[in-house]
Amino acid sequence: MRLVICILFLFSLLFTSCVTTQNTTPNYAGLYQNSGSNTLNPSYVIYHKSNTETQLHFKFDTEKILYTRKDKTQPFQSKVAIHYRIFSEGTSNFKHLLDSATHVVEDITPLRTKKNILGVINLKMEFGKNYRLYVRFTDINKNISSEKLFTINKSDQTFEHFFMLFVSETGQPHFDLFYNKDTKLDLLSEMNAGKEIYAHFYQRDFPIAAPPFGMTSTSPFQYKPDVAILYRFDSAGKHTFDMFNKGFAHFLVDTTKRSGFTLFRFDRNFPEIKNAYGMVDPLKFICTKNEFETLSTAENPKLAIDNFWLTRTGSKERAREIIKKFYTRVHDANYMFTSYVEGWKTDKGMISIIFGLPKTVRKDSHQEVWIYGEESNIMSLQFVFSKVTNPFSTEDYRLQRSPNYKTNWYRAVDAWRSGRVYWAQ
Repeated sequence: MRLVICILFLFSLLFTSCVTTQNTTPNYAGLYQNSGSNTLNPSYVIYHKSNTETQLHFKFDTEKILYTRKDKTQPFQSKVAIHYRIFSEGTSNFKHLLDSATHVVEDITPLRTKKNILGVINLKMEFGKNYRLYVRFTDINKNISSEKLFTINKSDQTFEHFFMLFVSETGQPHFDLFYNKDTKLDLLSEMNAGKEIYAHFYQRDFPIAAPPFGMTSTSPFQYKPDVAILYRFDSAGKHTFDMFNKGFAHFLVDTTKRSGFTLFRFDRNFPEIKNAYGMVDPLKFICTKNEFETLSTAENPKLAIDNFWLTRTGSKERAREIIKKFYTRVHDANYMFTSYVEGWKTDKGMISIIFGLPKTVRKDSHQEVWIYGEESNIMSLQFVFSKVTNPFSTEDYRLQRSPNYKTNWYRAVDAWRSGRVYWAQ
């Protein structure tokens, strides 16, 4: 097996992107359209190693990319390109490009095997400044891409990108802000080496998103932790911490601030939906109160779910198809929209499950607008999500609710309840 990494600097003409430096608002639907179950799904971690060093760690699954060969005497070969652009942070829409490069990763192997390919790209980011980072991952053999957008703080050492998790046993990066296995993890923060680190543990039950026409009231979060433990980073900036049960841990180096690094523990199978109990809760979006109570208290939840869909589709074949479509959307919401709660519970998750993903997304540093239908048509359906300051997640968005959504919501829900997959396009 041979792994080759090439670096092509600055404004590669080979790849085009929805991101532009012109005074236009790009369509960011690509951030979601090529993510999820059967697409590329690369994982990333951003880590500030020092005042001058920032790293972009990446991981991708070889089963998600295409290997080709000229004939049976030749080895298999894959080729992916990881293109990034760094912009200065601001309210303007990606006007100040600071750096750009494309890294090409080739894997040459005589036999195809399932594995993860990991690597790291060094980024030019100065301490004391904040940035936006756009990353596009392209499978060159398939000619498909996935995109990711990050807001990066390098001005305050209490923020999440100054921390990074490693699996203690393997020394490999842990790429998720959640974990579901009893594996020991090392927390690394070289810029906070030798400092005390406070671990605040919380067990909280958060409700699922309310319908888009419902007015919601949110109680203030009680920041007093259920358990608080004081640790200390060693001289290398590392600490191995104890595992915890379902809930989340918030790590702080400065208790006068709420910014820090948060690690979540959801269901053991998360983000997958692998058992009947995990399949029941998302049905709350389309069930009546009595139906949901029957499902959630059923002695055999799998049979209850099967019967729920069978009565709506009329055949096992159609029931299997709609179950696959519905729970694929639930899984993809977990993958794309998880913040301080599971992705399917969030406002974005709810809309993506019931209405499907939009073909047009307008985005700035404060909000996202999802547009279903022609953007210029005043009758098109639009959802506006406002970004919320949340010390536990940088991906917390709240839907701007309105009674005007009621008709569209019930039309979509009625379609699902009639055994039809709904997509608002």
